[in-house]
Amino acid sequence: MFRKILIALNILMLATACALPISQNYEINSAMEKYEIAYRELVKNDPSAEQNIDTMHDVLLTVDRRYVDKIDPHLLVDKAIAGLREGPSTGNDEKDPTTRALNAMFASLDRYTGYMTPTNFTSYQESLEGRFVGLGIHIKMIDDVLTIMSTLKGSGAEEANLQEGDKITHVDGIAINGLNLQKARGILRGPSGTWAALTIQREGLKDLLVIDVIRRPVEIAAVEHHIDGDIGYIRIFSFTRKTGPGVAQALESFEQQLGPRLCGVILDMRNNPGGLVSAAEDVASAFMDGGNIYAVKSRGRDLMARDADRGDRIDGAPIVVMLNKSSASSSEIVAGALQSQHRAKLFGEKSYGKGLMQTLLPLDNGGGLRLTTGRFTAGGGPTFHGIGLQPDIPDIKGKDETDSVQIRRAAKSLNCNPTITTALATTQ
Repeated sequence: MFRKILIALNILMLATACALPISQNYEINSAMEKYEIAYRELVKNDPSAEQNIDTMHDVLLTVDRRYVDKIDPHLLVDKAIAGLREGPSTGNDEKDPTTRALNAMFASLDRYTGYMTPTNFTSYQESLEGRFVGLGIHIKMIDDVLTIMSTLKGSGAEEANLQEGDKITHVDGIAINGLNLQKARGILRGPSGTWAALTIQREGLKDLLVIDVIRRPVEIAAVEHHIDGDIGYIRIFSFTRKTGPGVAQALESFEQQLGPRLCGVILDMRNNPGGLVSAAEDVASAFMDGGNIYAVKSRGRDLMARDADRGDRIDGAPIVVMLNKSSASSSEIVAGALQSQHRAKLFGEKSYGKGLMQTLLPLDNGGGLRLTTGRFTAGGGPTFHGIGLQPDIPDIKGKDETDSVQIRRAAKSLNCNPTITTALATTQ
């Protein structure tokens, strides 16, 4: 009798375990049936209908399995159908019905998740390699306004004298306000040699500016370094595949020129929008002798964690990390790890507060997803998403101050001996 009860319980447990995926698949298939009916009704005579419907199915399955929070497939499909109903707009990518549907669907999740067409996906991957074709600006949505955070050296944006804090309201007459970051990026992109007419709202000016900016190939300078007295200065502009090697080269330079005379390091990540998490691991690990760099949770479960390798490259010399309100994502991972592990003091302003992990996922149509798949903590500390990192040494750059003035104040916090001139300056 007892054996029969055990067998019955095992069957019940097996049935329960199988029920959840079967139920999930049913919900996905049911939602896709609704989407396919709407697609064929709204998009007439589409020779690529099967492929486009399959793309939506692939995306919905991926989001259901990988998104940071549990999703409702029917709700997402309703948003996608609403995007189909909007019809083509004048935006570069909005003429494609699948792009319209996916953009509308992802807008209901979070502002960092998005779909990239094959062209945009290729461009984004190139930017992670440290090069891309574009205007040459780092941008963020601040209070739903597309804002320029910085310009890149040698870019059309630098040549056109675009400035930090400039707000872009229109591109070639197309209104940007109200779009998410992915849509705005799609409108800004274009082939090399083409021009974009940007309507700019600039602080202190009453009238809007219209500035023509050329798109061209840009090599992204990931790291810049120099020696100032007995201080090593490292500026990290973004986290690409060039960043880890750039920081390693900087530390080799400090070792060769200063050796044991190295008193401390300034790690400047102001206006750094982030980038590859693997690059953040390399940077943080260079200054830590073990200890947690970051951990990721998804749907309430521990997803992954990364610890630093043993071997601090500067043997415990003090570090001051410079941040401002535009320091985000991977820069916050590095800063948070060094702060929480008591390896560095943070100097400047509270950081931006982006602690969501995005995973880049290719699709069969050649496009890709930038999907939020987890929430970060850094160095074993609390989450910084939506909160930012608080500086140990608060400092705000004056309106008319140069970079060097604020850097000098950061150097004083190290109790080292900076000089007036620099001994070395190179860029990776």
